[in-house]
Amino acid sequence: MRYLLLILLLGLGLGCNKKDVIPNTCGVKRPLKDLSWLKAKTQAVESISQARYQDQTVYVTATSSRGIAGALVTIYSCDGTKLCDFMLVRIYNQPGLCEIYSQLTDEKVIFEQNLYNW
Repeated sequence: MRYLLLILLLGLGLGCNKKDVIPNTCGVKRPLKDLSWLKAKTQAVESISQARYQDQTVYVTATSSRGIAGALVTIYSCDGTKLCDFMLVRIYNQPGLCEIYSQLTDEKVIFEQNLYNW
């Protein structure tokens, strides 16, 4: 019985990968449902990522432009304030477009959809 309990405890410990979890400092557990401004963005963007910038949680939205090999990228703070936006053209290396973008860490996609059926 002890061995079974030990195996179960080890399995639970190994099954939890805390590296996949990004701490959310916005004070919510489900940002796509609990932050009304972010929930509204899901109607008009193709992806939303949660990331860290200067030890704060930020949200990055991206929407592709039809016919252009790029995306409109916007970075928001927890309260929905726009921190930065720019057009990211995938065929060119564009350093310095947005200082915030280059300093993001722990970015993880939390929402994706295809607005255009290509």
